Amino acid sequence: MLSWALVAASLSAQDFPAHVGKVNDFASVLSPAQREHLEADLADLERDTAAEMAVVTVTSLGGQDVSGYATGLFNAWGIGKQDRDNGVLVLVSPSDRVMRIEVGYGLEPILPDGLAGAIIRETFLPRFRDGAYADGLLAGAARVIDLVRRNETVTPEQRAEYAAAAFEASTSWGVAAFFALFVAVGAFTAGTGAGAKVVPQALFGVVFAGGAMFGAVMLAPHASRFVLALLGVAVAALGVKLGQRPKWRRSIRGMGPGAGGTGWTAGSSSSSSSSGSGSGSSSSGSFGGGSSGGGGASGSW
Repeated sequence: MLSWALVAASLSAQDFPAHVGKVNDFASVLSPAQREHLEADLADLERDTAAEMAVVTVTSLGGQDVSGYATGLFNAWGIGKQDRDNGVLVLVSPSDRVMRIEVGYGLEPILPDGLAGAIIRETFLPRFRDGAYADGLLAGAARVIDLVRRNETVTPEQRAEYAAAAFEASTSWGVAAFFALFVAVGAFTAGTGAGAKVVPQALFGVVFAGGAMFGAVMLAPHASRFVLALLGVAVAALGVKLGQRPKWRRSIRGMGPGAGGTGWTAGSSSSSSSSGSGSGSSSSGSFGGGSSGGGGASGSW
């Protein structure tokens, strides 16, 4: 128990960088002018609404999960007024390609998890993916500032809409991963069939992979289609290389006459072709002492 307590104490006492204001650009994403302008906007926000918002970029999370790092930093700095917990932290780690919006309890009614996730997906990430970190950081921070300044409570209906959008965004990539499996199997089957010059297997693999790609085009995110196409080409090329090896060719063609030949064949009636294919395919400001409510959202690019 003593050892466990010492470990827990060391984790809770983790060293975070000291803040130098409300904008802490440790990763040098912003220009001096941009940093000063954003600092002034955050000071105006606090003066007008009493809410405290910090914008932070770091060079690395040190291997930590972005959510845990954001919560620890939020609480260590005490972002938000102590009696209101009305703080917001926008944390970005360009080298880790992750970010998070951490929200104090007092602001969760106007900045719930679903809305924070929507801001990340719609404003921050598209610019970050293009390498425009300063533009993304400024645009995203401006949107959060506007929402906090308006102080409009999100209705249950809006919360449901944001939650549905977040679910759709997460599951769409799950769909892409599902189709990737079938694209890989089909491409490998087509490649080994082409390498061994077995017409039925090559055609079956092309149709199988093509069907999976069609499903991905209909259901998966646009960004995944290019990745799936590259996956299919790479796996097919590997299949061709393997299918050209004598051992693979004999296995795919069967052990009958012509199994070791180099010309195209319609295959063998034995079951060795499918088993060979199957075995291969399976292979400086200050904050008010607030604390995080654990709410918010994370994103990666």
